[in-house]
Amino acid sequence: MELIKFRRQYLITSKEIAELDDWQKETFNGMNVYAEQSLQVHKRNVDDREFLLLGYWINPHFPEKNNSEIMDDMVAGCDTFESVLPFLYPLSGRFALFCKFREKIYGINDASGFKSIFYSYTNYGINISSNIKLMSVVEPLKEKDTLKKYCDSSYYFSSPTYAWPVGYCFFENVYQLVPNHYLDIIERKIVRFFPNQQLQKLTNKTDIELTIKETVSLLKNSINALCGRESVSLSITSGVDSRTLLALSRDNVDNIYFWISYNSRKESDYYLPQLILSDLGLKFHPIKNVRASRCFTKFYDEALILPHSIWRRYLGSMLNKYPDNMIVIRGASAETVENYYYQSQPHPDVVSIENLKHQNFGYIAEVPELRRQMESYLAEVNNVCRKYDYNVLDFVFWEQREGQWQAASQLESDFLFDVFVPFSNREILNMLLTIPNELRNKKNCHVYKRIIESNWPELLKYPFNPPSKYSRFELKMQYYKAAAKFKLKQIFRK
Repeated sequence: MELIKFRRQYLITSKEIAELDDWQKETFNGMNVYAEQSLQVHKRNVDDREFLLLGYWINPHFPEKNNSEIMDDMVAGCDTFESVLPFLYPLSGRFALFCKFREKIYGINDASGFKSIFYSYTNYGINISSNIKLMSVVEPLKEKDTLKKYCDSSYYFSSPTYAWPVGYCFFENVYQLVPNHYLDIIERKIVRFFPNQQLQKLTNKTDIELTIKETVSLLKNSINALCGRESVSLSITSGVDSRTLLALSRDNVDNIYFWISYNSRKESDYYLPQLILSDLGLKFHPIKNVRASRCFTKFYDEALILPHSIWRRYLGSMLNKYPDNMIVIRGASAETVENYYYQSQPHPDVVSIENLKHQNFGYIAEVPELRRQMESYLAEVNNVCRKYDYNVLDFVFWEQREGQWQAASQLESDFLFDVFVPFSNREILNMLLTIPNELRNKKNCHVYKRIIESNWPELLKYPFNPPSKYSRFELKMQYYKAAAKFKLKQIFRK
């Protein structure tokens, strides 16, 4: 396949960018909008209102409607930005939406922030992009001292899936929109708009079952809608999230491309999907992970800020093996409601930095600026969750893990495929959060098993996340090999 730099990305700026002349070009509020050819773009001008959609959305309540028809509904029903917010509440998809109402201008993205909005104010206006690296074509980026501290930290060195606080950028005057917030471009501020109502926690078994049933309907409608628009693939693992998506996709399995990235056939993420799909009479497309080529590594690293080598390897392995122009259905965001950070203990009354130190937030101990960013975030989210009776750690996962780490994963894979996450939907996540914690714990998620049972019960006869088939000797060799590799990295690091 052809490697296209900044595929599926966008840039909004007042400047003319000659090197992007072969991209789609639109205007918004007098600014230039550049969108790479693979990115969907929809625009409307109505009286003193202006709407720009970059990406795609799906309405699970009206799965037959396409992007243009959903936008027509928004134009007809939203005469203020305040009315846009409830309009977006039931929508799925991966998008950045920009709205102008008279002299006011706003930016907002999908429920989990998977189509990122990075922005930088200048003396001539504002630059906005889905990729910080793309902003450098407008003007040079100036690194903060924090970037070196972060890259010198043991956390960055030892964590293959490193992250940093959502909203924080390692460059002067560059910011990121946090999920569940919107950007007021004129006032130069971000505003939280969700949650904004009391969470109605369920206790009655009948109500819980009805909520699960309604959730199933919305998720199936979302998948049906996507399959009616696009060529679709689904990566199957041995876990509950992808099994749930498989059950929900039952009506479309004949038209879905099933695949997995793997290191060894002895991994449960290889042999179990192979067994399940074989039993169902469905074709399985495994893709073996190999070392990325120098040419691909150069291409990959030049298009990204702090690219992840582990994802580079996976994605490089898929070149010319994964079909082009096929969107991936992913189970991300499903874990938002699985008590991810408090599975074996009660949820704390107030979430502090101490509650996060054993999670993937190791940077808070080594980089003071990032610690302060997280402390500021926690102060705000503790207040809003206390007000509306949500669990703070659910939002920490939603906004910090998904809005940064998962969003970065999707950005890094954009050159190869777009992603659809059915669970990335405020209405669906909110419905699931009404269900008692003990029924949605990741270790034995009753909710998702009920979804599987109600759609494809035969899938429950297979175990979830069984052990690999490595011998003790092979496991020891893996350990010694990893330890030696880590030691060599330490030596060369010095």
